[in-house]
Amino acid sequence: MRKSLPLLMIVLAGCRRDMGVITLGAAGGWSEPRGTMARHGIELALDEVNAASDEPHIRVIYKDDQSQGDRAAAVAQEFVDDDSVVAVIGHLTSGAMKAAAKVYDERLPAVATAASSPELTGISPWAFRVIASDSASGIEIGRFASRLGRRRAAILYESSPYGRGLADAFRRNFAGTVISFDPIAETRDQNFEPFVSWFRAQQPDVIFVAGSEGSGLALLREVRRQGLQADLMGGVGWRGIAADTALAEGVWVGVPFSADNPDPSVQRFVTRFRERWGTTPDAGAALAYDATRLLATAARRAGADRARIRHWLVATNGSGRAFNGVTGLIRLGPDGDPIGKSHVMTRVRHGHLVVEAGR
Repeated sequence: MRKSLPLLMIVLAGCRRDMGVITLGAAGGWSEPRGTMARHGIELALDEVNAASDEPHIRVIYKDDQSQGDRAAAVAQEFVDDDSVVAVIGHLTSGAMKAAAKVYDERLPAVATAASSPELTGISPWAFRVIASDSASGIEIGRFASRLGRRRAAILYESSPYGRGLADAFRRNFAGTVISFDPIAETRDQNFEPFVSWFRAQQPDVIFVAGSEGSGLALLREVRRQGLQADLMGGVGWRGIAADTALAEGVWVGVPFSADNPDPSVQRFVTRFRERWGTTPDAGAALAYDATRLLATAARRAGADRARIRHWLVATNGSGRAFNGVTGLIRLGPDGDPIGKSHVMTRVRHGHLVVEAGR
């Protein structure tokens, strides 16, 4: 009988360790460049929260939703069915989160990172996000273009929840005349020659594009080829164009985060990220970092219980309960959106998004 005691003690110790683990899910297109940056942000946050306290330990299960709605819904169902998962980081895109939110409803809290479509506002009491809605972003960018004195705007938008919402918000808040409002494809191999030729004839002083990096770079190539003189502006989907220094110099981009922000907490995060990954974090990395730290804090304070974690997230809008993230204070409203979060206007300068305006 005494010979079995050591084995029993090992088993009991293992049980205690298992009870000291909180499991979060993470959903996104991990094979894509934006997915890589977001995962880097998640893993840096895990390093920090687990180094600060090992009780309970936070671990993450990653599932690839391929940034597709049907796959995102399937991933969401897998997380819902896994009793060990108490909350989900993600999804990264608006279309994926829109499909997944219906599965999470009443069953599992999820905090999206860069999913910014207005269609997600109030979609489920269990769906949240740390990025401001495109409605808020479009309002700020539209007003910013007006403050620059721009009076004639041409608008292009990808026909997606992100593109439509951002473009419509810009249009409603631009004080000048919108001379065109046209959909474009999401691919990088489309022909923008007809658009740019028409713009040259009509002479808008600002072209706003609610789209992604791929279509944005294709447009910029044609703009530079034809020598079109107009300000070019984009939203968070354009955050990666700065890497192409020849094409993107001088382009305006509204983003929820800039690594050049002099705020001490931002610079500490940027330094740690560079030390860990050897590269500079973008907005997607910062948003994923904040979402991970937010959910880790919620799970440790509320307990590893789905309903209690959801209640804790909602309570962040109470007095003194805001969560301090590197992308700003996070106070989640009853519709799942962060209250009072804004974007900053940056301009591409020598491969960097340099803060020009915002708060």
